Amino acid sequence: MPKNANQKQAAISLETKKTLCQTLATNCILTGKILQTKALKFAEKYLEKNNFKTSDGWLEKFKKRHNLHHIKMHGKANSALLEILPEE
Repeated sequence: MPKNANQKQAAISLETKKTLCQTLATNCILTGKILQTKALKFAEKYLEKNNFKTSDGWLEKFKKRHNLHHIKMHGKANSALLEILPEE
C-alpha cells in the first residue's frame, strides 16, 4: 500500500490506466466520464480522507500523461458499462 501522497496519486493513476487498457482490449469505448468515475473509486481505496477530485483538468492531464486523445464515434458505437469494468 502506498505511504505518501505522491505514491497514492501514482497508484490511482496506475489503477485507472490498467482499467483503460483492459477496457480497450475488449474493443469497448471508454469515455472521460467513465475514467473519472473509476479514478474516484480507486481514490476511495487509497485515500483515508477522500478529497480527490477528477475535474476536467485532471482528465486532460491524465490523457496527456498517457498519450490519449479523443476520437469522436459516429453511428452505433458501443460504450462500456461501469458494471463490467474491472475493479483492479
